[in-house]
Amino acid sequence: MSEHYQVLARKYRPHTFEELVGQTHTVKTLVNALNNNNLHHGFLFTGTRGVGKTTIARIFAKSINCEQGVSANPCGKCTTCIEIDKGQSIDLIELDAASHTGVDHMREILENAQYLPTKDRFKVYLIDEVHMLSKSSFNALLKTLEEPPGHIKFLLATTDPQKLPITVLSRCLQFNLNKLTHDEILSQLKFIMKSEGLDYEESALAKIADFGNGSMRDALSLLDQSISFGNGSVLEKDIKAMLGLVKHDDIVELATLLVEKKPAEIIAFVRKLAHQGENLGNALKDLTSLIHQISIAQILPNNAESSKEIHTLANQISVHDLQLYYQIAINGQRDLIHAPSEQVGLEMTLLRMIAFHSEHESEKKTLKTSSKAKTNLTTKVAVKPKIEEKLAAKDTTPPPPPKVTKAKTEAETEAKSTTITDTKTNSLTINNQADWEVLIQQLPFKGAAKMLVKNTLFTQFKNNKLTLTLDSGLSNLLTANTQKAIEVTLQEHFTDISVAIESGETNNQSLAQKENAAEKEQRQELETNYLNDEGVKALEKALNTKVDVKSIRPLQEA
Repeated sequence: MSEHYQVLARKYRPHTFEELVGQTHTVKTLVNALNNNNLHHGFLFTGTRGVGKTTIARIFAKSINCEQGVSANPCGKCTTCIEIDKGQSIDLIELDAASHTGVDHMREILENAQYLPTKDRFKVYLIDEVHMLSKSSFNALLKTLEEPPGHIKFLLATTDPQKLPITVLSRCLQFNLNKLTHDEILSQLKFIMKSEGLDYEESALAKIADFGNGSMRDALSLLDQSISFGNGSVLEKDIKAMLGLVKHDDIVELATLLVEKKPAEIIAFVRKLAHQGENLGNALKDLTSLIHQISIAQILPNNAESSKEIHTLANQISVHDLQLYYQIAINGQRDLIHAPSEQVGLEMTLLRMIAFHSEHESEKKTLKTSSKAKTNLTTKVAVKPKIEEKLAAKDTTPPPPPKVTKAKTEAETEAKSTTITDTKTNSLTINNQADWEVLIQQLPFKGAAKMLVKNTLFTQFKNNKLTLTLDSGLSNLLTANTQKAIEVTLQEHFTDISVAIESGETNNQSLAQKENAAEKEQRQELETNYLNDEGVKALEKALNTKVDVKSIRPLQEA
């Protein structure tokens, strides 16, 4: 390398808008303004580090001061352009606000602003990290920024625009520079490696682009380091060794153990990685990235970018578990700094993924099925002998009923001897309130429809028309949409069912009323047992107080 080696970030700094990578919307606005000579006096460039704020400001300064005239294409050969590129221009005053925060510095600068440029067309003030200025400095700047002399242009750059006074923001044209994309950074890295005549692997440059995290300067600094590490070449194995990255095959193996839920082997594998000196924090990030790729493969099974091993994993894990794993992995990265060690943090994150997996697979057998394969409802009742014989002949068995969590009522007990469904014809046979209550608990009624049917009494079922009685005090629940929802739910499981709902008296015999009575009785028993406890009585006496009965709760709720 040359004795006067220049870092890549400086050597390949863009000198024209055409060379600039990304920031299309900003470049388009500035190019149009320059070509039309429609120039504002104040420009504010915001964005994270290494996205081109200072570079754009310098190109803009060349564009307005080029000896060939104001245009979006400075010649780059005249004295002014060369001086600006080298940072030697007298009329381009570059300030680092972090080291010139005092008001005295700002006043001194502004006092000189009234004088004409020494040799160029405009005097340009480029203030970097302008948010670091003190409040007094901003106040001193405001008047000049609002009504500057015609020969002055202010170019302000900051990574934190939230700290700027609104009075400054309102006096400038603001350009928000985006982070560069992975492809934009990768394309520039490949261009530089070809220009330098150095060997490289594209996968290695892709890793560097990932670690650049949207900053071209960060990526170029890492490229400089990689070239030195690889003695003039950039190879993937060198990048992994330099950055402490875990091999892709190891991450795939870890994901496979995770999908197969093998905690002992996972712990042993993590300890092997730790023994090899791998960066376990990066391992967790790579695992998170792999989970994302598996999720993409599930949503887009024909995606050509997904490898065979990713498609294999995508077929072995449910969508619900995968989403849960991703969220746990993200939280694990955040909590890693608080763990006793990276190894402990990674192990606990992986064990958490196994421990808290979803139960979706066991919930697939529900009442609500597709229209092509409707599941016939069954209850905890005896099936007619003829139907049993037919089912046995077909070697089919109806799915088990969903678990009922409510307290058993007398109606449920009576229903054991009643046949409600004919599983062959999907026809409904219902004779009394007990049958109706069992049906309510099994059908997937929702919302207002669920509330309404629980407050009804069975009246009759004749000619496929179900007649119900709704408590007159709840007649406001009955709407056309609610009744339609009830009919739709019934028709999903039984053929040609219609529903008629009449207002009347239910005499505390509806399912909802029975449940409320049972809950009140249980609550009363709970309060009585608690208040009659000798320890509670002694505590009331000692403290001269009374228990707030509303605060009494079962241990399960507490």
